[in-house]
Amino acid sequence: MNYRNYRIMEKIENKENLIVRPPIVAVMGHIDHGKTKLLDAIRKSNVVEGESGGITQHIGAYEIIMDSESDEYRGRKITFLDTPGHEAFSKIRERGAQVADIAVLVVAADDGVKPQTIEAIKSIEDAKIPYIVAINKIDKPEANPNQVRTQLAENNIFLEDWGGKIPVVEISAKENTNIQHLLEMILLVADLEELKSNPSLETKGIVIESKMDKNRGPIATIIIKEGVLKIGDNILTSTAEGKLKILENFKGEKIKEATFSSPVSVGGFKKMPQVGELFLAGEKIDRELLKKELADKKDISSDMLDLDKDGKIINLIIKADVSGSLEAIENIIKKLKLERVSLRIINSSIGDISNSDIQMAKDSPAWIFGFKINIPKSLNPQIQEKNIHIHIFDIIYDLEKFLKEKLEIISQKEEEMIKAELRVLKTFSKQGKKQLIGGVVEEGKIKKGLVIIQREEKEIGRGRIMGLQCHKKDIAEAEKGMECGILLETAVDISPDDHLINS
Repeated sequence: MNYRNYRIMEKIENKENLIVRPPIVAVMGHIDHGKTKLLDAIRKSNVVEGESGGITQHIGAYEIIMDSESDEYRGRKITFLDTPGHEAFSKIRERGAQVADIAVLVVAADDGVKPQTIEAIKSIEDAKIPYIVAINKIDKPEANPNQVRTQLAENNIFLEDWGGKIPVVEISAKENTNIQHLLEMILLVADLEELKSNPSLETKGIVIESKMDKNRGPIATIIIKEGVLKIGDNILTSTAEGKLKILENFKGEKIKEATFSSPVSVGGFKKMPQVGELFLAGEKIDRELLKKELADKKDISSDMLDLDKDGKIINLIIKADVSGSLEAIENIIKKLKLERVSLRIINSSIGDISNSDIQMAKDSPAWIFGFKINIPKSLNPQIQEKNIHIHIFDIIYDLEKFLKEKLEIISQKEEEMIKAELRVLKTFSKQGKKQLIGGVVEEGKIKKGLVIIQREEKEIGRGRIMGLQCHKKDIAEAEKGMECGILLETAVDISPDDHLINS
């Protein structure tokens, strides 16, 4: 039973206790279409300057209180999830839609629909939540909102002002144009959805971020879906548990309790919970209820990396600032596979590089990749002594680009090291140990030098290629697909269909 269905059941069974709750909104779309700028305009703050390269690196949650001219909307709350737009964060983006009640799909008026826009739409539709299209950057001279409408229609997304059912608001996050109208549209959709919750039910929600704080231990960012969370409550996920000692709102202010739709930071877990996990909290926790809720939920943090059976495998140790970043990097690595090179994550964790990471990298051996973390100066002598390869990045795309380039270089070297193989087509003459034969190269490049001789995939002897000819001309090597004549020195009597393999 998924979270949405469970909420609907409770709505039916506990109607007398239901009250209207704030909507949880996921802001989604292409990487540079202005999602964070929109949140800046809404929160009247500048998050972009605090992000490396102006890019949202991991999921965040923010709560606003409406300051509307309308009595209907004034004072109402909305919780926003800021989901990254780059394809490396597709898992986080999908989870953002699953956590949310409503989505805002941001499309730039000067850039139009992009592949990541379509991915975001698919995430929203898979989550079965309503959404609003915000056509952003209408202040730009080259803005063409109707072109966006046309492109969306070509993808079967029909907006209300063009006869469809999807609400649309043209905005400029930069100029603060129509932001209030967008917020009121969100609350209108929320009212139509009849978002209600029961404060008397057992407290439950979803973990959207977790990290290791040097001074406070495991800290998780969570969204409360039902009930009231209080300091001193026991808290439980499928992988972690503890007793709440820290409870802070999204501004970092200490609070004593929080209720549904609120994004809060909590401390007190014995170890870090996984991003995307459901949690239960209270004085007493019904563990069977957690098992019931998890019964139909896949643990998205347990995906294993598929490895090629053949070729070179490179071991990696991944360190990151928070679990959302860690998962995004793991997702990148899973996709980066070339024909003869595979990556295997032997360990991944949150926090700065440690002595145990260095020792593990030496023993495996492995490369260490870090994201927004530090290398303690005390470890430098060990790193140099053990020749450990460590690469630290602040922007996810730099890490991805570096990995791609490294893999291509290694793959090329592996290709060059492939043992060449030739199949014998005909034998022409034999004089002592020297034999003249003809064959076709089936793999790699055949060159002069030592060869292994195989018959029916079993080694029957060894020899040396003394000369190569193609069209009666001497050649240094014969490439895959070429037929050539070979002067071979060996004690083995060569027969058709034998194979020569460069050793």
